[in-house]
Amino acid sequence: MAKNIVVVGAGFAGILATKKLAKRFKANSDITITLIDRHSYFTYLTQLHEVATERVAPDAIQYDLQHLFNHAKNVRLVTDTVTQVDKENKTVVGKRSQYPFDSLLISMGGEPNDFGTPGVKENGYTLWSMEDAIRLRTHLDDIIRQGAAEPDPKKTAGNAHHRHLRFRFHRCRNHR
Repeated sequence: MAKNIVVVGAGFAGILATKKLAKRFKANSDITITLIDRHSYFTYLTQLHEVATERVAPDAIQYDLQHLFNHAKNVRLVTDTVTQVDKENKTVVGKRSQYPFDSLLISMGGEPNDFGTPGVKENGYTLWSMEDAIRLRTHLDDIIRQGAAEPDPKKTAGNAHHRHLRFRFHRCRNHR
């Protein structure tokens, strides 16, 4: 009797679980593992700060799921956004399709929390996704460029700080 294990989320937990399940059931052709994620790639979240500070390119911390699972014949990869889990009918509902399951693992990760600290949501930057890292990187570039272009050291928190910003700006520009 064919069985389908559905894993929702291709973060650290979803990837590890899918790899372990694929290995465990490698010899059992009746079991399929379906990994569903909104992206077709895995982002190495603990390296987002490297993207934000332009030490590495965004694609250096993203790994194609097809490549990660190319030897796992019992893994089916699906790019979709999960909108609902119908426990009664044992179905995961996505924006594109529905995915029946016999067993379900939900590993969708978390989200940043400002704990209600005033001003954080309006003025802070999260570092939880590639989009966050690029948004922060753009902001840092803008600040550095503004500081490097400002001739008045009083407006850049002192001359030493001003020289540091100029150095940082040129360093970033030369590393591209």
